Amino acid sequence: MRKYLEMLVYEFKNLIRDTMTVILLVYPLMIIMIGSFVLPRLIELYGDDPAGQTTAALVIIIIFSTIAPFVTAALLGFSLIDHRDENTLDTIRVTPLSLRGYIVFKSIYAYLLSVNASFWALYGVKLLSGDGYTFGGMDLWEPFTLGGVLVYALVASLFTPLFALFLAAMSKNKIEGFAYMKTMGLFTILPAVLVLPTMQDFKQYIIGILPTFWATKGLMVHAGYLSHDHNLTVSLYMLIGIVYSLLLSLLSYRFFEKRVEG
Repeated sequence: MRKYLEMLVYEFKNLIRDTMTVILLVYPLMIIMIGSFVLPRLIELYGDDPAGQTTAALVIIIIFSTIAPFVTAALLGFSLIDHRDENTLDTIRVTPLSLRGYIVFKSIYAYLLSVNASFWALYGVKLLSGDGYTFGGMDLWEPFTLGGVLVYALVASLFTPLFALFLAAMSKNKIEGFAYMKTMGLFTILPAVLVLPTMQDFKQYIIGILPTFWATKGLMVHAGYLSHDHNLTVSLYMLIGIVYSLLLSLLSYRFFEKRVEG
């Protein structure tokens, strides 16, 4: 336990010097500012139909709900690629901490940062946007409770370690890492298509292959949006998201471990 506490102290001491951590602390603020003041104004200026404005706003909310875990995962993935290229992981392997202990620590550390970013990327916009997301007399943010957003953040952020490990395992270098990141970024925001009426029945589960689907759909159902007879309960969406993400994280870790040892 002492070695993990020492690593935690080291991470706190390097909060400002570590580029990854600085970005993780700053980008949620950028999301909050854009979501609270820029996007509502654009919707108001270029959207004449209240129904269209509502749909556009829901798409924005879904994208905001998925972007924080993805960005955190990408930064952790590139950090692991750096450590691998600099042979830091080989050094860690022969220390009392061990490679597995190091990966577990970094994964938990990034997960907690992701929970923080995911929560504030949504709830921060709700607090600051005022009536920017009010269409037809209805505030779209009102049904998103503090507890509901927190549960979402805890489940959705499990995507962070699994994608980070997958990215680091698949990429031979940072150039390949950027290519994989851009490709996966498109898939990560794919749950936004859930606002389409044709994707709200059983076809929604086609997107279920993406870990981000389950927590996102659970959040929207909790808020009373995207209702359909084919929906599961909020608890079941979240439970499946937890189990699925943990399983993929384990597989990603084993894949990464083999690539490092190979």
